[in-house]
Amino acid sequence: MLLNYQTLFICDVATGVVYAGAMSILALHHPQLRAHRWFTAAALIGLLRNALLGTLGTLPLVLSILLPSLCNIVSFFCVYMGFRWAIVRRPLQSRFWPTVLAVELLTFATLFLSGFSHTFAFSITPIFALCVLSIQILRRNQDPEMRTVVRAGITVLVAHLTLIAIRTPMVLFRYDVNTSGHFRPARQDPFWLATLACMMFVSACFFVVYLWFFEREMNRALRLQVRTDARTGVLNVRAMEDEAEREVLRAARKRTALSVLAVDIDFFKQVNDTHGHAAGDIALKKVAEQMLSQIRGGDVLARTGGEEFTILLPETGLTAAQEIAERLRSSIAALDIVTEAAVVHLTISVGITMHLGNGDAWPLMHRRADVALYRAKRAGRNCVAVCMEKNWAPTPLPGVVEIRAER
Repeated sequence: MLLNYQTLFICDVATGVVYAGAMSILALHHPQLRAHRWFTAAALIGLLRNALLGTLGTLPLVLSILLPSLCNIVSFFCVYMGFRWAIVRRPLQSRFWPTVLAVELLTFATLFLSGFSHTFAFSITPIFALCVLSIQILRRNQDPEMRTVVRAGITVLVAHLTLIAIRTPMVLFRYDVNTSGHFRPARQDPFWLATLACMMFVSACFFVVYLWFFEREMNRALRLQVRTDARTGVLNVRAMEDEAEREVLRAARKRTALSVLAVDIDFFKQVNDTHGHAAGDIALKKVAEQMLSQIRGGDVLARTGGEEFTILLPETGLTAAQEIAERLRSSIAALDIVTEAAVVHLTISVGITMHLGNGDAWPLMHRRADVALYRAKRAGRNCVAVCMEKNWAPTPLPGVVEIRAER
């Protein structure tokens, strides 16, 4: 016989050790890549599953069938979480699905220990569902850089689902996996061994996809590092220029609104002089985090100077931009910034402008936002000003409207 059950499992475990070991080393050296950490957990749990399955007929059924089945379910949950972090980049918003999974695991274990027949259906159902959910997550990808690896991931998941559909009737109606005696004839079934070999090949493809996602994540992390301000974690000047040029072109092409906020922290130098640069760094980061919490997901925030920030507000008119600016101003004024030296309170001045149609380029918009910011400072700081004149100048303009904060 060309295929041998024990030989297949020995080869599968041996290759699994190599892949899981390599992934574990990468996960230890790059703990910030959460998707890879989930994939590594899936690989390690899957390796344990395969090692236990190879003991069928040697160890008790609880260890050779029940525990591997539980490991298989948990492994595919880790696969789903890995794809979720790679594409959505945020954790589950609810504990509902983990609770459902825990109930499923408990139900399967209870039925298996009670001797209930065809418990395989209870173990394969969550795996099927997790594969389908993983495909749905991958289809939500919007990053062109991830398009190829996402397609590879979907292909491997579909192949796994196909093999599940082929093998499940054999398990349910031909072989009873609850007893090693009834399951033993499967080891001599050429079709069963062939599909088993296919499953092992698909498992190897999963490892390739995991490592491919790791490479994509590393590239994304490096791109983000180049575009990110190290002190605050928001975008830097270079990234803002790229985003601004893109948004201006989009606003001109689609004739949609685009507003810009120029933000400056009032009297920030006094924080550094009084409490030290460490306190100043903490204050900068807290202000940036507070502003991020007050704007929408599609808005763009960047640090463009020492204590200066710029915010792009796509598809936002002047009235809405004023409301956002005032919300930022009031939230920063109410913020308690705790540093090692003292609790610091800061205010901001905000200048607003909009894209004024064809011919209005980003440099002109940026200058108008600076003019509006200059007016806010001249008005006494801790306030918002608007400049809508194309012919900007450092002197007061008839198109400048000042919105003073209540004193």
